[in-house]
Amino acid sequence: MNDKQARLFRIEQLKKRIKIEIPSGSLYSECIEALGPNTRVYSSEKSSEIVSLMEKMVNFTLWARIDWESIDQKRSLKKPEELKDIEPILLRDNYFVVWNEFSLPIVETNLDNIIKNFNDVIAVGFDTWIVNLDKGIFIESHHEGDLTMGWITT
Repeated sequence: MNDKQARLFRIEQLKKRIKIEIPSGSLYSECIEALGPNTRVYSSEKSSEIVSLMEKMVNFTLWARIDWESIDQKRSLKKPEELKDIEPILLRDNYFVVWNEFSLPIVETNLDNIIKNFNDVIAVGFDTWIVNLDKGIFIESHHEGDLTMGWITT
């Protein structure tokens, strides 16, 4: 997202009088600050829509993990930088960041930005999903240290 797009989005938010509260002094606000000005923060309504779309695309286990057994194309990763070497992934593409704390607004920024600030991103919640719904790419950072990515053909 370039500066012009970010400004236009902020203007749209103001026009619609969408109020997005970011708790100051929290790990969430630190994450937003680390990700920088090209990060879009969504309203709670839009965040709910994104989560619903995500749930329609992939199955989740009872303990709220992606059911990786139902996804054919997947990889376990040791560190987020490994994402740079995976063919269908483009670092300039935007991804949604979704935390297991669903009261937090979803954010969107490019994958390169997420990788550079990965520790700030995953510190916000126990489990974090980084998702590009258009490409069907799902990245899950589980609180036990597992980092898994997979993609589905839509």
